[in-house]
Amino acid sequence: MAEILATRTSDEWLARLDAEGVPCAPVLSRRGVIEHPQVAANGLIVEDEHPHAGPMRQPRPAARFSETPAAIRRPAPLLGEHTDEVLAELGLDADAVAGLRSRNVVG
Repeated sequence: MAEILATRTSDEWLARLDAEGVPCAPVLSRRGVIEHPQVAANGLIVEDEHPHAGPMRQPRPAARFSETPAAIRRPAPLLGEHTDEVLAELGLDADAVAGLRSRNVVG
């Protein structure tokens, strides 16, 4: 199979398979995905400024709903950035969190 596939380019194979009604798509590199015309046309990759990492590209939320639009509201957190908030939501007070920190349970 590899020998036969090596006789044509990917574009040639895709055209031939498509002509025969065979579902197919190219396997793209990361750069190929980011730069693909269909990805750009659909606005699938958004770029934003991360406060620590600088400019970052990432996929937008997959679903688009007119009544409840999805958005990337904040950057990815740093390791442990929201630990205190999460533990407080779980009902732990400041002393309990301090105890976990002193025992290296959380960082």
